[in-house]
Formats: sequence, structure tokens, C-alpha cells
Amino acid sequence: MEVKVVEIGKDYVKLVVKGEDHTFLNLLQHYLLEDEDVLIAKYNVSHPLVGEPELFVRTERKNPVEAIKRANEKIIEACKELIEKIE
Repeated sequence: MEVKVVEIGKDYVKLVVKGEDHTFLNLLQHYLLEDEDVLIAKYNVSHPLVGEPELFVRTERKNPVEAIKRANEKIIEACKELIEKIE
């Protein structure tokens, strides 16, 4: 996965997330939207074969990059919990 910052402000960030698709971005969006400080979390894949996925996050009272980091930490926690349950 390669992440490129397209645009960043105090309360928003727009990223290109190369090497990912709906599988990861939909999960990330889900966990972002669980955060009460996240106002908008959306992604777009302009073309399923050649498009580079873009993620947009707008927050209130929280740094958007920190919100993305926390959402990824929650994904990791959920994966660890699943692995423990199936072993």
C-alpha cells in the first residue's frame, strides 16, 4: 500500500491509497464513521481496473490523520480478535 497526500487542512485530508480497493477502504470507512468526531468519511475508485482510490475525511475537534490512524488500529484489533476466535 502506498499513500499519497493530495490535500490536507486543519480538519480534512484527501489521500490516494494505491494498491487497495473496496475491501480495505470500505472497512476503513466503516470504522471512521464510528468515530463521533468524524463528519465525513468517503472514498472513490474512479475505475475498477486503473483508478487510484481516493479517501476523503473531514473531522470536528480531531486531526483527520489521527482519526485514520485510530480507525486502522481498530481494524487491527478486530482482526486479532477474529484470529483468536478461530484458532
